[in-house]
Amino acid sequence: MKIYPFNRIWAKLSLLLVLITFLPLSILGYLAITLQEQQVTSQVRGMNYGFSRLIAFQIYSTMRNARGVFDTMTFSRDVATIDRDRIEPILAHFVQSNPIFEGVSLFGLDKSLVAQAGRQLPLKDANRLFTSAALDRYGGTPIAKADDAQFKSLLVDERGLIRGAVVAVLNLQLLANTLNEILGLLTQAYANLHIYVLDQDYHVIAATQDAPFIEGNLFTTWSDDPQVVNRFEMSLKDLPGYSYETPPWRIVNIAKPGAIVTLVRLQEKVMQVGLLTGLVALLFGVFFGRTFITRPIGRLVNAANHIAQGDLSRPVPFVGQDEVGELADAFEKMRANLKRMQADLKEKYDEVQTLYGVAKDISLTLNFNDLLDVILDRAMKIVMAERGSIMLLDDDTGELKIEVARGVSSDVVASTKVKLGEAVSGHVLQSGRPMLIADTLKSPNFSKLKEGKIAAGTMLSVPLIAKDKRLGVLNVSKATPYTLDERDQELFMGLANQAAVAIENARLYTLAITDELTKIYIRRFFYQRLSEELRRARRYKGSCTVIILDIDHFKRFNDTYGHPQGDQVLIHVARTLKSCMRKVDIVARLGGEEFAVVCPEQSVEAALVPAERIRKAVEGSVLDLNGVKVQVAVSIGLADFPHHSDNQADLIDRADQALYHAKHTGRNRVCTYDQVLAAEKEKAAAGS
Repeated sequence: MKIYPFNRIWAKLSLLLVLITFLPLSILGYLAITLQEQQVTSQVRGMNYGFSRLIAFQIYSTMRNARGVFDTMTFSRDVATIDRDRIEPILAHFVQSNPIFEGVSLFGLDKSLVAQAGRQLPLKDANRLFTSAALDRYGGTPIAKADDAQFKSLLVDERGLIRGAVVAVLNLQLLANTLNEILGLLTQAYANLHIYVLDQDYHVIAATQDAPFIEGNLFTTWSDDPQVVNRFEMSLKDLPGYSYETPPWRIVNIAKPGAIVTLVRLQEKVMQVGLLTGLVALLFGVFFGRTFITRPIGRLVNAANHIAQGDLSRPVPFVGQDEVGELADAFEKMRANLKRMQADLKEKYDEVQTLYGVAKDISLTLNFNDLLDVILDRAMKIVMAERGSIMLLDDDTGELKIEVARGVSSDVVASTKVKLGEAVSGHVLQSGRPMLIADTLKSPNFSKLKEGKIAAGTMLSVPLIAKDKRLGVLNVSKATPYTLDERDQELFMGLANQAAVAIENARLYTLAITDELTKIYIRRFFYQRLSEELRRARRYKGSCTVIILDIDHFKRFNDTYGHPQGDQVLIHVARTLKSCMRKVDIVARLGGEEFAVVCPEQSVEAALVPAERIRKAVEGSVLDLNGVKVQVAVSIGLADFPHHSDNQADLIDRADQALYHAKHTGRNRVCTYDQVLAAEKEKAAAGS
């Protein structure tokens, strides 16, 4: 803002001196100006306090987010196993994925080092390791020394037993780099202030660009230095709400000598006029001071007070075209910059919270289908999308197929198959780069890639890649154009990275519990789930039925047609078995030609219906084995909890007895354990 000579304060006071030359300015006028100076200084200090809280908030937010990531890792079941081979890859991935941590170490109950990754600090005060870890896990402990900043937590297994402790070393230098970026923005917002962040030994960690002391220097400017006009110092530990999980750093704000030069000059001129003027100058001085000085400064003080209280929504009012107006203009620029920076920080914080929430949700399940549902639902909820899908790459065919979708017809889901490089999804996965289409009707690239009729709207497609392995793509779309932007794309890339790792882990888990030939569950998983369902049935006084079936004369298929054709019989029976059961039923291959099913919350009478359906479906199908049409039959046995047995071993044994009863009474039959008991009773009666 350009200031003309006749608009300056000295010009106005000179005009007053010319008009009133004989009456001295009253002490009252001087006191009024001095009071205003004190008020401005007080408000500037309040603004400095606001700066300090802003910087402290960034430090606190970063440390809290780091704490959340650390807690997520320590609550992992794999970490609580204290198995070195399982833990070391987890710790290495944790340090690599989270630069805020320099290293992490895991100690057993004997305080010996079990596993570590990255930098390790020597274990100090080993006797208090578990005490401090318990405090850190359940209450939080303050960071007492910045160069020894650590997070600690106890490791507790599923039974609530303490297995060990985890210690993570924080990389506070990374936080210092972030602070330098914030101070750079503050320098643009308010040029009349030097801002320093000091460690516990008063060495400079971060400073504004033109500050006399740079990073690494020892800060030696004190409040009694004649060059220091105004100094404000505060420790992060003194800020309410930020004392925990923040390092013992100090924030020092020092106003430059020129920051209040206008007020000093004003005071000197008032004193000079007071020596030369008389009583009449008192009247004119009070009137003139209130009209042209006190009132504008009061309005400026009021605006500064709102800024100090964190209210950045009110613009600083126009108070004139003099030095006070120039100061007001600087305050307005500072307010606008602070408001923009506050919005940016909140946006980043919201993004981190969103990604943390997604990571927390997807870490709760390893079930492949449930995981895909959670990922897609959270992704669509974040951007309020009307349609969405997750497409995964089939390694055998090299095609993308829709695994889960929302807002898409079942026909489209079943028929959609996309090769790499084709359509939007194939192009995104092949290139490994996301694609944002702001308006589908106006995008030439989208028109080239999209086949068929194009609907109006906006869409976003991001690749799912884990450890350089291409897994698939995540797609979302909305009916209104330009409702997805670059920020959504950036957020979705972070979400996709988390989702890809979770999908790959779930895929590996599914492979571990799935029979390679028949693609149904293995024996170990069957027994594990049966145990869980029996516990649930006991708790809620419900039922649970076990079905065991065996392929009749299976050895004949192997001997006559060969083992590869026998494998085809096993695959056929497994597919038939799975298609006849409910989604909640656990279908497994026990070994050889023997299969089993756990039917939760179903009595033996209810389970007879799907069992008979299985028998008829197998009997009614014809297989082609080496050009020969053959039929397959199965014998099935059932027993339920608690009617036939109240423990797992006996329940399986009695279902097995029912199976052998079906075989001994003609095969291709369904029998329950009740029929076994009836046959034994009949046999006993005949013998007597």
